[in-house]
Amino acid sequence: MEEARAFKYVNPSLPRPMTSPAPSQKKPEAANLTSLHQYRTQTMKDYGLMIEYKHMKQHVPSGIYVLPSFDKPRLWHGVIFIHQGLYRNGIFKFSIHLPDDYNGIGTYPRVEFYTKVFHPFVNPDTNELDLLPKFPTWDPDLHYIVSVLVYMKSIFYTKEFASDLRNVANPRALEMFRRHPESYVEQIDACVEKSLETMYQNEPGSSLRFTKPIPAHEKLRQEFLQQLGGQDTAGNDSASEDVHMTAPIPVMGLDDEFKEVEEGDGESSS
Repeated sequence: MEEARAFKYVNPSLPRPMTSPAPSQKKPEAANLTSLHQYRTQTMKDYGLMIEYKHMKQHVPSGIYVLPSFDKPRLWHGVIFIHQGLYRNGIFKFSIHLPDDYNGIGTYPRVEFYTKVFHPFVNPDTNELDLLPKFPTWDPDLHYIVSVLVYMKSIFYTKEFASDLRNVANPRALEMFRRHPESYVEQIDACVEKSLETMYQNEPGSSLRFTKPIPAHEKLRQEFLQQLGGQDTAGNDSASEDVHMTAPIPVMGLDDEFKEVEEGDGESSS
């Protein structure tokens, strides 16, 4: 005789208890949504950075050239040519580091020179440009990279400092400016000389490359200029420089295409 099987009777008229997925089943979906949100947010910031660079190319101060790094869009390389004042003939190369949350409230870019710049607003240990004298707070609605470049250029032409100025990146430079101007000028001359000595020493990974002029290339350049009506495309600020600067840079929006850009071909000021 077969053994009786136990079974449970379920009344179909009664509601069945609802079951919810285990907490472990919810976490992957929530994590994916969070990652997607972070990706979209960062993508929008990167897009805003690209728009800012495109705008900056048309408004960057004369004598300054800036290009993003080939593989690091938030690392830019630049150079400034000084033609007047105490830093005359200086060629100072620098980098601009943009944090991931740039351009946000209180999110400063970081500007560092590759060679020493003796100035009250430049840290003597890190060569970092102090932005606080010009930007006590960083407002993304008012401040952009081009604002920093305008400020950076202005420090090389500063003739006076406020008498109540105390808290600076290089107190020794400020003290020397006020009490020993001759020594101050000597320090600046040394910085200018160093910048020229290292001009052709290209930093690893830099998108700006300096090479010594080649006479044959200069002849071709002059012939090309004559065909254009004798207009020097390098502009007044850079026409007299005895340097040659080239950089294959990505065309905006075309990751696989490159174009050769010489000094003054669109990366300088208007």
